[in-house]
Amino acid sequence: MSQVRIAGVGCCLLDRIYDYVDFHSASFQKFLSKKAGDGGLEPGKLTFEEELEKFAGFSFPSDILPSLTEGREPQKENIGGPCIVALINAAQLAYKECAVSFYGCRGDDGVGEELVKKLRQTNLDLSHYRIQKGCETASTSVLSDPNYDNGHGERTFVNTIGASWHYLPEEVDESFYENDICVFGGTALVPHIHDGLCAMLKKAKAKGRITVVNTVYDFLSEKNRPGERWPLGENDGSYQHIDLLLVDHEEALRLSGCKDIPSAIAFFRDKGTGAVLVTNGAHNVHLWADSPLFGKIEKQTMPVSEAVGKTLKQGKKGDSTGCGDNFAGGVIGSLARQMANGNCFNLKEACRWGIVSGGFACFYYGGTYLEEKEGEKFACLQELYDQYLKQEQEAAC
Repeated sequence: MSQVRIAGVGCCLLDRIYDYVDFHSASFQKFLSKKAGDGGLEPGKLTFEEELEKFAGFSFPSDILPSLTEGREPQKENIGGPCIVALINAAQLAYKECAVSFYGCRGDDGVGEELVKKLRQTNLDLSHYRIQKGCETASTSVLSDPNYDNGHGERTFVNTIGASWHYLPEEVDESFYENDICVFGGTALVPHIHDGLCAMLKKAKAKGRITVVNTVYDFLSEKNRPGERWPLGENDGSYQHIDLLLVDHEEALRLSGCKDIPSAIAFFRDKGTGAVLVTNGAHNVHLWADSPLFGKIEKQTMPVSEAVGKTLKQGKKGDSTGCGDNFAGGVIGSLARQMANGNCFNLKEACRWGIVSGGFACFYYGGTYLEEKEGEKFACLQELYDQYLKQEQEAAC
């Protein structure tokens, strides 16, 4: 068995998680978005701090946040960001089979130092995590309402982009393209990387690498072109260099400009994408593939974990922050394990690990689960995976 090398470029930030923020309260409704891209709050979506301040006419840290949280301190501060959270989960799942590196940047401030302390509790290679002098480290205030959507929960994100404004494609070391799996995670929160995505994907494919893109809500595109289709990189040429695209329901519709998921998947297919997985919170995952890597899989759905839903109803709850990012990490980690063992890729198998990874993220606060010992999280995921297989078997009877 050979070790698989995974590298990810994109977003890493400090999440400050505020639980039990009532999205139906007068204080939340006061800052609710009135039209697309106006900078207001929307359940499940992201806005930038400076845009929210323009929208509301108040300071976020001194006025808006205390109003929304009733002056409470964060429930937890944790490692966040679509790229880094996915990579950490992949490394925890495939801890015997892979080596994982992160390419990104932070500021030279106290937030950055705190973030690095937490990151050192993982087994990621951080040697390509750059420091941008004179910049603040990206952070997000995660407003969580566990009672929203009939108890399924939802989050709203207020992002301070900080140093991520200054990270450029040419600053991504050439070693990134020498890894077996190249992950581009949440690049809409790292604007110059996002704008250069097509060229970076093309370069990775030219070197024979497996390319994975997991997306995030693209507020900048929504602000600049309200209601229009979001770009993914310089042009639609990006799609033909993506082996696997991981998106949530909203992102799939906005990137494709379509009104339903089957049409969105057809759009990605026609643009040349090899495979697509679409998540939708507590609802079914959509799956499609047609490529040499993954074979041909007709459009179909896979259910979420019943065991997770049952446990949540029994009262074991963290919050839903990072569920989608952990889903992506579960998929990537499973593919790495398959690759390390010399197996042909089984995308449905990878999706199973994504589903249980995303579900498990509901049991703790924040997107990242920091292990006390190697293999700890894998053991938890293995139990959920076994229950998921049983769920599939029972459904087939």
